Amino acid sequence: MIRKLVPYMIILFLSFLTIQPLLSSGFFPMHDDTQVARVIVMAHALLHGQFPVRMVSDLGYGYGYPIFNFYGPLPYYVGGILHVLGLDALTATKLMIGIGVVIGSISIFLCSASIFGTLGGLFSMVLFTYFPYRAVQLYVRGAVGELWATAFLPLVLFGLLLVTQKDKRIKGVLIGSISLSAVILSHTVFGYIVTGAITFVAVVLFIVSFFWKKEMTRSLGISGILLTMFALGITAFFWLPAFTEMSYTNVGKVIGSSANLKDHFICPLQLWDSPWGFGGSAPGCLDGMSFKLGKLQIIYFIVPLFLWILAKEKGKRINTIMMMLTGLTVFLFFLMLPVSEAVWRYVPFSSFVQYPWRFLGLLSIGMALVCGYIFFRKKSVVSILIFILLAGSVVMVNLKLFSPQYIYEGSEQSFESKEDLRWRASKLSDEYLPKDLKLPETASQIVNDRVSGNEGVRVRTLSETETYGLYEIDADESKDLKLNMAYFPGWTYSIDGIPAKLNVVEGQPHVVLSSGISLLEIRFTDTVVRKVGNGISVLTVLGLIVVLVYGKKVIRNHRHTRIQ
Repeated sequence: MIRKLVPYMIILFLSFLTIQPLLSSGFFPMHDDTQVARVIVMAHALLHGQFPVRMVSDLGYGYGYPIFNFYGPLPYYVGGILHVLGLDALTATKLMIGIGVVIGSISIFLCSASIFGTLGGLFSMVLFTYFPYRAVQLYVRGAVGELWATAFLPLVLFGLLLVTQKDKRIKGVLIGSISLSAVILSHTVFGYIVTGAITFVAVVLFIVSFFWKKEMTRSLGISGILLTMFALGITAFFWLPAFTEMSYTNVGKVIGSSANLKDHFICPLQLWDSPWGFGGSAPGCLDGMSFKLGKLQIIYFIVPLFLWILAKEKGKRINTIMMMLTGLTVFLFFLMLPVSEAVWRYVPFSSFVQYPWRFLGLLSIGMALVCGYIFFRKKSVVSILIFILLAGSVVMVNLKLFSPQYIYEGSEQSFESKEDLRWRASKLSDEYLPKDLKLPETASQIVNDRVSGNEGVRVRTLSETETYGLYEIDADESKDLKLNMAYFPGWTYSIDGIPAKLNVVEGQPHVVLSSGISLLEIRFTDTVVRKVGNGISVLTVLGLIVVLVYGKKVIRNHRHTRIQ
């Protein structure tokens, strides 16, 4: 029992070293410095009974918008729940980030160990955990969604490996589909890329199986299709509305001239070495952030390729796995270089990828898994000593990268203030507001009240949450009242229980009031698309439970029959 726990103790210790700065009392700057704000608004929505969470009220300069209708919500569900349970928002955010790191280290160990054994799994874990781009995700970009998505990707591969074993096919589909669901719910772009790739390969294998009469090929194709179908079903509540309702937002601005895909390819020499920095990506080879793979990572990636090629005995399974992992890793290299621009033109919605160097996150998985081959079937004392030497060198060289630019003090109150949420954090991520909404130019112009009075109109707020509002309005005369909120499909408005006549002007709803006292009620409800997505998700989860229960029963009966 203790021997089985040792690898996980090593994983936790080495993961902890990379996130040690999170233990400081303050926080650190990052490109996407909205993490604490998102945890706060997620917690508020959960406390008010919203699930699945779509609409928040404090972001979007106070106009409110359905950020979690479009932006991967999974990490923030974890952070928000921790905040609801009593942790302050900053601590909950740090713990959310740390959990993502640990999940990634454990998942790649499980995947690699299933192929190469415990030592190989631990070596892959070290290379992945201390991959330089992981430090960029953590302490430069603050790319929490990417961090969580890459954390679950090795488990997707683990599930795909299991489906190649006949008696573990159901288990593989379940692990793969649940892990792929986590990828989709963590990062929209990565979810799209990975789901598309798996679906494409699975369909090709299925078609090929009709011409190449191999049962394994057809089984892999069918399993891959089932895996993606289950994952898409589980996450339909998220991706279906995100895809169909994105036209109501200004998300197109994120793929503008500053994020043109062809301006953000990596120059080959940058992969070997590029200066460490806390700036951004720019056209050309002089970027403010580093894209290096790590010299040791590159060397340790080349070594197993030679060992594999020169190996006298090659099992069919390990040979196939190494070919696939190497091919995938080389292809990821290619996709980040300028020579791949012609290929990107044929990828649907490729503009939403924005930065080809995002694939460094995927590349870290491929390189780390290939390196696990160095310790394939090795358990001797000499192998353990070599492992300590190689793994220790990676830790010593790369640990210094896992440090923020600086730490600043920030109290819970400062992160929860209206100015921080509705101005500073909102400026960093306002792409999900309506296209024609006029944005504030100064902090003094942010929204303070969803329904505010003026000369001749007096407002008393009776109840207000992210998705509901009840207001008593006393108007001296009939008036057209502009509501200080962004309009999105799903909002309904009624005055004295009667649906209000609605006009949407520059992204904001206007209602007509009669003179005297009126009761204005607004409510955010699910559109037909959201209801369909919710229904598909519920049915898929129930279906998975049935498959799990029935699958176990079939396996038990099969084993019982064999024993008899």
